Amino acid sequence: MQKLKCYLCAQRVSPYLVKNGYTLFQCQTCGLIQTDLKKEYQKFVKEYYDKGYFTGDPKYCAYDEYERDKVYILANLKKMFGRLANYLGQGTLLDVGCAMGHLVKYANTRGWDAYGFDPSAYALSRVPQEYKYKVKNGTIDTVSYKPGMFDAVTMLDVIEHLKDPVGNLKKVRTFLKDDGYLVIATGDIRSAAAKLFAKHWTFFNPPQHLFFFSKKTLSEVLRISGFKPIEWFTLGKWLSLGYTLHLGRSVAESRLAGKLYNVIMKFKLGKLPLFIPMNDNMVVIAKKVKS
Repeated sequence: MQKLKCYLCAQRVSPYLVKNGYTLFQCQTCGLIQTDLKKEYQKFVKEYYDKGYFTGDPKYCAYDEYERDKVYILANLKKMFGRLANYLGQGTLLDVGCAMGHLVKYANTRGWDAYGFDPSAYALSRVPQEYKYKVKNGTIDTVSYKPGMFDAVTMLDVIEHLKDPVGNLKKVRTFLKDDGYLVIATGDIRSAAAKLFAKHWTFFNPPQHLFFFSKKTLSEVLRISGFKPIEWFTLGKWLSLGYTLHLGRSVAESRLAGKLYNVIMKFKLGKLPLFIPMNDNMVVIAKKVKS
């Protein structure tokens, strides 16, 4: 049996922790954390990101009620989009993993020509009718766009879901104009929250998350893929009380969170807002390096 090696530098990895029946491995050289899906990726994606993923099905450690939480999801997207707007006033945008199209709709109302794609047919069925022609069902591996079509590509909480981040970013790079921008948001394994919560950190969530990055390893992924980081920042997030407790009971495996979740849902308090200043979600704006 062939031993698993580091995806990024091909060096030795050792077990880091076990979660949801999956072993996470950390590279002893570069620090990248990864897991082995051991499933055919396209089939897995098609089956995994169904209605239950967005509606609190207990078999997933995913969303509680995605549609209910639209206002908070959009608030977080707007903050990241606003930083991109510092570099580009308007232009063409591709949102990778667009889900129900919240960012696609918002960007279009702000004067952008925005498009998106997502592997979830269920999520795309909830995209507003007037924007359905701007979204596709598929993954980075299966979709196609004209070379150099976009001024910017956003991948917000996406890269950790990919089986081949470098290969996928190289393909995304072809979608961008020569001076195009890429925005990535993902968890930071070097953050205080990751260290504090350890196994119960919300980003340690296989099999939906397959890779776990630090600024160092994500920088290397970008370099290999043909991008140069130009700005790094972290953001707290707006979440609903229901989703926060759902994460606690599912990802963090907290019995107390589970009991509180049942109480607040009984009294219909799930939509109450919470600002979580964890700053464990790092965001990088990178520029395409010309060939």
